[in-house]
Amino acid sequence: MPQRSFFWIRQCLFGVITLSLFGSCASTKIKVEKTPLDKYLMKNEVFRESHSGLLVYDPYEKKTVFSYNADKHFTPASNTKLLTFYTALQILGDSIPAMEICQKNDTLYFRGTGGPALLYPPFEQNNAFDFIKKSEALLAVVERPVAGGRFGAGWSWDDYPYYYSAEKAAFPIYGNLAFFHKDSVWDHIRVTPALFADSLHVRQEPTLEGYDITRNEIRNIFEIRFGNTPFQLDEVVPFRYSVNLFVKMLSDTLRRPVILTDPPEGCTWETAYSVKTDFVLKKLMIESDNFIAEQLLLLVSSRLGDTLSTKNAIKFMKEGQLSGLKDDIYWVDGSGLSRYNQLTPYSLVSVLERLYKEQPRDKLFAMLPSSGKNGTLRGAFFNMEGRIHAKTGSMRHVYNLSGFLETDSGKILIFSFMNNNFNVSFSELKKEMEKVLMGFVNYR
Repeated sequence: MPQRSFFWIRQCLFGVITLSLFGSCASTKIKVEKTPLDKYLMKNEVFRESHSGLLVYDPYEKKTVFSYNADKHFTPASNTKLLTFYTALQILGDSIPAMEICQKNDTLYFRGTGGPALLYPPFEQNNAFDFIKKSEALLAVVERPVAGGRFGAGWSWDDYPYYYSAEKAAFPIYGNLAFFHKDSVWDHIRVTPALFADSLHVRQEPTLEGYDITRNEIRNIFEIRFGNTPFQLDEVVPFRYSVNLFVKMLSDTLRRPVILTDPPEGCTWETAYSVKTDFVLKKLMIESDNFIAEQLLLLVSSRLGDTLSTKNAIKFMKEGQLSGLKDDIYWVDGSGLSRYNQLTPYSLVSVLERLYKEQPRDKLFAMLPSSGKNGTLRGAFFNMEGRIHAKTGSMRHVYNLSGFLETDSGKILIFSFMNNNFNVSFSELKKEMEKVLMGFVNYR
């Protein structure tokens, strides 16, 4: 028997035995530039020099359309958010628990649940904040423990001044971010929260082109350096969070006293809700908001015990709703900032298939970036505009895309295309990925 035929049969047998979730091993007629797809991926300079994997699955026929390194583990980056997204849909109701409250005598006690919405700009309407604002009682914050520290396991420590690395907290405020804005025609820099205006140092450096903004690692001291030319400023920088700072910010915003106190005795906590869960999840997925992702797992853990813990939320899901995944998943944070996360295309397609079965199609697709149209796919895959509804995942030398592809016949395919350790530009990699995915458009 020729070696090639033996290899094909062996792969099919492997698929029948171990990949039964996706049906038997299927041959494919998919070609790129007249080259069979498996050969194209092995010979193409971009994919040959990287660690790449692709799984395309037909949920109607319940069969694998194409598989290449689909059982290998990859750094998923923000594809991790698909697990967080699924978790939130499974555990949270139709509204986000914003805080837990208890009123005794003339005091309103409240503590955080991990909910991300309090004074975070994307969420203008917030029922919980309005409730606090209208209350005539003395406002008392009760601290709630958070396990695991302010950052996720495996995050890069020197990312602390960048917008995508906001700190985790039981009761975040303003998204744990400071916002700096300046028009080119006037000199004043507007700071939100206004509390940080006195912590901003501005200095001119004639040799500097444009401007640079940063923050002291330990303290909330911000610095903007700029050159001789007028500049516009619209920047976001994480601030160093503490519960005392939270109390001060809330008091400053409400313009009334807010105190920090111990938990009251004999208090029955009731949940107060804020924004609609679907609205939060759409922001999470379309814009790939890391802060929301991390807070959602803390929010889920608030249903499991007094201490908020990302680890507890992940453990709960891995032992429950995600226990049936074919491959082991190494999952440590909500956002995918950690390089400790390791997922396979098979695992991601498994989660996507569950989402496709459990959620209305229009709702699900509306919550995902659409190729050439919006979110993190706004500027990519224009030749497949509107055909791809998928989550991106990128960091240095990492770019992944996992989601749904619409064919000419109207059929939906589920796919996960993962790429690690490549040395070309993101634009060049995406161009090659698009060639590959275009090959599935005619699939029936």
